[in-house]
Amino acid sequence: MDNPYGIASASAPGPEAGGEAGISRAAPQSLQDLGLPSLFLGHLTLKHCFYMDFFTLGDLAERLKVSGSIISEVLEYLKKAKWVEVRGPDPMNPVVTALSLANRHSLTDAGRRQAAQLLEYDAYAGPAPVVLKDYWQQVTHQSIGKAGVTPENIQLALKGLVLSDEILEQVGVAAVSGRPLFLYGPPGNGKTVISQRLGRIWQDEILVPYAIFVDGQVIQVFDEITHARSEEAAPGAERVDRRWVRCRRPVVTVGGELTLDMLDLAYKATLKYFEAPLQLKANNGVFIVDDFGRQRLPAQELLNRWIVPLENRQDFLRLRTGQKFAIPFDQFIVFATNLEPRTLVDDAFLRRLRSKVKMDYVNRTQFVEIFRLCCDQYRLEFDPAAVEYLLARYYDDGQRPLTACHPRDLLEQILDYCRFHQLAPSLTPENLDRACHSYFVV
Repeated sequence: MDNPYGIASASAPGPEAGGEAGISRAAPQSLQDLGLPSLFLGHLTLKHCFYMDFFTLGDLAERLKVSGSIISEVLEYLKKAKWVEVRGPDPMNPVVTALSLANRHSLTDAGRRQAAQLLEYDAYAGPAPVVLKDYWQQVTHQSIGKAGVTPENIQLALKGLVLSDEILEQVGVAAVSGRPLFLYGPPGNGKTVISQRLGRIWQDEILVPYAIFVDGQVIQVFDEITHARSEEAAPGAERVDRRWVRCRRPVVTVGGELTLDMLDLAYKATLKYFEAPLQLKANNGVFIVDDFGRQRLPAQELLNRWIVPLENRQDFLRLRTGQKFAIPFDQFIVFATNLEPRTLVDDAFLRRLRSKVKMDYVNRTQFVEIFRLCCDQYRLEFDPAAVEYLLARYYDDGQRPLTACHPRDLLEQILDYCRFHQLAPSLTPENLDRACHSYFVV
C-alpha cells in the first residue's frame, strides 16, 4: 500500500531513551512539538470535519485532543486549500471570542470530496496519534520494572488466599523484577487465581496513547476493555497532552484461544487502520498466559515468537507496506500451566524465565483453613468435625491429594443440592458424602 504522507522511516530509540519525570506530559503548542507531519494532521482534521455539518475551532481541538493554537494553524491551511470555509458565529451563541473559538466552519464541496477520498484510504478519525519516539520514551519511563513492589503490596493483592510465606516471597521477587513468572504444578492449586490477582499489585497510574503514528500509518492502542481510565482528572489537566489517557496498569489475560495472529498488527479492513496486538496493549502492565501449553498453536511456536523480546525487551512488528519497526516489550508476563514444564519448553527458554514457582498440593492445615474461608464466603457455619470426617474418609488413606480447589467445589455441590431441594444449607457429614459422590471420579 502506498504511503500518501511520504514519511521516511525512522529508527525507534532503544529502551535507554529517557523521558520527563512523572506520568504527566505537557501539551504540545506547535506542529513541531506535536511531531506529526502537517499534511497528515491536516488530513486527519479534514476527516473529523466530514462528520460534522458545522464545527468550531474548539470542537476540533476537543476531538483531536490538541491545543487550539495547533488547530488554528491547521484550519488556515485547510482554508487556503479551499476545503474549509468560515460560516461566522453560531446564531445561538453570537458572542465571538478574541480567538474566534465560536466561529463556525464547514466543509466546502471540494473539501467534502477530499475528506471522502481520505476516508476510503484510511477511516481513522480519532485523537491525533503520538509519534513512535514519544511512545518509546513514555513506556520506558513508566516501566513495570521501575514500579516499586513491597511485601505489603503482595500480601494485599493475594489477601484471602492460603499461601505459604515462601510462595509469597517468590511471587514478590518476580513482580519487583518485572521479568516473566512461570507458575506450574498440578491443577486446582491456585495458579489461575494468583495470576488474576497479580494485576492488583501495582496501584499507580500510567499514560496510554489513543494511537501511535508509524511510517504514515495509525495504530490504535487504547481500548476501553483493556485499559481502565482513571476516574479523576489530574490537576492541571488542561495543560497536559490529552492524546494520552491516564489509566491503571493494564492486565491482559489469554487462554486456549491465543494464536500467533493476536501478537501481530491487526488491520481492520473496514476501517483501514491498524489495531495494536495484545503485547503492545499490555505494555507497562501484566500479560497472563493461562493454561499455557493448551493453546491451539504449539507452545514452541509461541516461545520462538517471544524468545527475542523477552531477552531484549523490544518486539518487532510489520506494517502492510513491509516496513518493520521496533516497539517496547515491557510487561510482567505470567505463564501458568499444569503441564510438566520440560515437555513445553527447552533449557534455553527456561533460562529466560527467571522465576519459576511450583504451586503444589496443600497440606492438611492449609486445606482446613481454605475450608473455613470458603464457609465464610458462602455464609455457612464452619464445622471442624465435619471437615475432619471428610479428611479421614476421603483423603487420609492416600486415595487423593489435598487439592486447594476441593473445599470450594464441594461446598458449591452442597449449596446446589440444598437449593434444588429447598433446604437450608449446612456443612454436615451427610452433605459432604453426597457432594463427594457427585464430585469425585471413582
